[in-house]
Amino acid sequence: MVDFLGFLPVVGWAFVDWLKLFIAPLKNFEMLWIIIPIWGVWLFSEFFQEKKGTSFGNAITNGATMVFVGVDWTRYVIRQISAGSASLGADSVTKMGLAAAIIILGAFIIVMGIKARSFVRLIGRVRETTYLMLMFSPVVYNVVELTLRNIAVILAFFPLFYILIEVLDKVLPTPHMFELEEEEMLDKEISGKGAAGTGGVGLSGLGSDFGSDVFGAGRQNPQFGSQFGLPQQPQQYPQQQKGKRLF
Repeated sequence: MVDFLGFLPVVGWAFVDWLKLFIAPLKNFEMLWIIIPIWGVWLFSEFFQEKKGTSFGNAITNGATMVFVGVDWTRYVIRQISAGSASLGADSVTKMGLAAAIIILGAFIIVMGIKARSFVRLIGRVRETTYLMLMFSPVVYNVVELTLRNIAVILAFFPLFYILIEVLDKVLPTPHMFELEEEEMLDKEISGKGAAGTGGVGLSGLGSDFGSDVFGAGRQNPQFGSQFGLPQQPQQYPQQQKGKRLF
């Protein structure tokens, strides 16, 4: 029989370690230089752009953010090596590998977003990209070691992070801007259907005196002539017969 009571403390300590990853910038204030923009981009994108889903444009922007963060990680590691604070060993190579991985993933999201591949709206969502950058930034900035246990904690608690953000999206009120955008889209759709249904504005829609009366064999407007004292029907003249003269 599985000892669930013995398993709970393990989960509890793992949860505590997971929470420590979020407060890791407090142990190295230099990391705030990159963490604050990550949190800021996530906050505005999550609740003001991606509250109802991720567009290709949002995914491309999120991929670009990952590229910039990866470049900053690379800059930090190189600076540490140049200053003598770190050696060019396995630890530095691992951090450079993380930076390269985040850059490659960001570039992949950008390219797939430009090609309008549908899956990029899932892997390029801001909450996923933000989670990766938040979790591995403490590793690059020498606050947390990259161990198998920490990797397992990061992966295991990702669903919890996703669900919490989803609940926040449902609980928080929808910004008024979304309603305005939906109304504008509805107006454009209605006007588009109207133009498609009528085939545009035809000449016949300009009035009964235009359209086929001008450009085709016409129908007569009986009121037009009567207003000026003219006969309502055209006069009929006798046809000229062959061999006979009228005068």
